[in-house]
Amino acid sequence: MKPKIGITIGDPNGIGAELILKLINLPFIKKFGEIIIISPKYVLDYYSKKLKLKIPPKINIIEVEISKDYKVMPGKVCSEAGKISGDAICKAVDLIKKNELHSIVTMPISKKSIQLAGYNFSGHTEMLRALTKSKDTFMFMFFENRVFTPLTIHIPLEKVTQTITKNYLLTKIKNIFKVSSKLFLKDKIKAAVLSLNPHSGEDNSIGNQENKIIKPVIKSLIKTDLNIEGPFSADGFFGFRKYKNYDLIIGMYHDQIMIPFKIISGMEGVNITAGLKFIRTSPAHGTAFDIAGKGIANLNGAFEALRINYLLTKKLINKNV
Repeated sequence: MKPKIGITIGDPNGIGAELILKLINLPFIKKFGEIIIISPKYVLDYYSKKLKLKIPPKINIIEVEISKDYKVMPGKVCSEAGKISGDAICKAVDLIKKNELHSIVTMPISKKSIQLAGYNFSGHTEMLRALTKSKDTFMFMFFENRVFTPLTIHIPLEKVTQTITKNYLLTKIKNIFKVSSKLFLKDKIKAAVLSLNPHSGEDNSIGNQENKIIKPVIKSLIKTDLNIEGPFSADGFFGFRKYKNYDLIIGMYHDQIMIPFKIISGMEGVNITAGLKFIRTSPAHGTAFDIAGKGIANLNGAFEALRINYLLTKKLINKNV
């Protein structure tokens, strides 16, 4: 079966439309399934004219409603743009539920804009979890067949220590292994867990979460036959490239994973929302408001998001998982 992949516009004032236009003009785009663009036609027309990128005549575009007086404003945060990006995601999920799409590639959104529009979510992961009523979802950052994932995502740093409890870690990590096996159809996964404090707490002199919480959890998980090691101090772990010895790297908080991941992956990293019943991928960068409408957006991340989406969706369809 040929995957039907929906691509949402993201924030119309960002680089999403430019990336979509560049993608659908690739001569080999048909190799990646049936592509359906979910966006106001007006937004695509605007950037097509501005950037001199054609809209192929046979491309399937599903319209997202806009007000009559709406204008694209590259680089600007505004509620109208946030509503469009949020509505496009809602429409894509609705099409998934109706079996009219198999998977979704999302272009970057502005969290501020969607919140101004009334979508009270801190990101795609949280929004998709709510829309699909999924029990748990994870932000899997994917590059070179390796997953980097934070146990806490878009919460203030001061709340991380409150969240990291034994029960939370046990439940989350078990689910991460389960979802990873299903997503990548791989049974033997080798994982590393990072510490919370500098130098892994330095024998409780910089913090006791490693000895009190993280180490006991890892020992408990090892007893369940999970191949897991740690906790590792994040600086040395990434600095000495120890991550290359693992399939799965589990961090405690957002920036502990995202900063090294973006350095390692450059413009080719992919964000996968794991834990859904379908595949959702996105380039691992943001709206890039500073270069919106200039025609210089790098296509690598968006292309990788589409390519990985296609491969994973095809696997799931064929395996009927």
